[in-house]
Amino acid sequence: MGILMGLATMALWGVAIFLAAIANRKLENVIVLFWMQLFGFLLGIGYFLFKFTSFDLNSIYHYLPQLLAVAVLQIGAYLSFYRGLAKGQVSMVSSIGASWGLLTAILGVVFLKEALKANQLIAIIFIAIGIVLVSINLKELINNKKLKLLVGVKEGLIAMACWGVALFLLASLTKSIGWFLPAFLFRLFLLILLAALILFSKKRFVPGKIKFPWGLLLLIGVFDMGAFFTFSLGTSGSFASIVAPIGSAYALVTIILAKIFLKEKTEINQYLGITSIVLGLILISL
Repeated sequence: MGILMGLATMALWGVAIFLAAIANRKLENVIVLFWMQLFGFLLGIGYFLFKFTSFDLNSIYHYLPQLLAVAVLQIGAYLSFYRGLAKGQVSMVSSIGASWGLLTAILGVVFLKEALKANQLIAIIFIAIGIVLVSINLKELINNKKLKLLVGVKEGLIAMACWGVALFLLASLTKSIGWFLPAFLFRLFLLILLAALILFSKKRFVPGKIKFPWGLLLLIGVFDMGAFFTFSLGTSGSFASIVAPIGSAYALVTIILAKIFLKEKTEINQYLGITSIVLGLILISL
């Protein structure tokens, strides 16, 4: 179950990130984030009304601070990530951001005492190496004997750190209150905070002078919400240290889409990185 949900998360996030890269080249990142989150939340409301005929707020009252923390970290991650996508190479920024799964796995082992098998540990190493390889310009490193941070790397690292902690907290919540409510409720907090940010900065929710990409934002919201649902469902019944690394390999999907539709050039080290990620996914599923 955990492996299947991890693969679903990888595919859904991979498509969502690629579509977000396109949207962020048309709109400000905070506007993209608000609308895609709103559309995803509306999808969640439909399931909530269908599944929960009665709901007692007191049952989750003491989890609210943790849900709020997840929302704040998610805002930091998304805004940094989208800023990186708008100015950097999609395949590079998405690969760096994808490293959150490794941080979540480490936190799961340290704080939740989750035990990893030898093949799973090797798989995580393969995925980590793959993510690094798809993120660097190997020719420049060899020729100049130094590694320079490319445009978008800093934003990707900030996103990685915020997502790693946020999704660790989310994974721990799923074990207490189920797979659906954490992903649904933190998004409510996130929307409230984003709306306040937009109003405070005096931005317009629907900017003028451009054709607003409603359909694109709807698709991003649906794919992103679906990814959080599969992630939460997977971690509620399996180890976060298994689901998270598979889900974080969404960069594989994003890189392929960027190569096909955005014609981004792929270096030999990036091909090696993709291979390493695939090997890691195979090992972690054994």
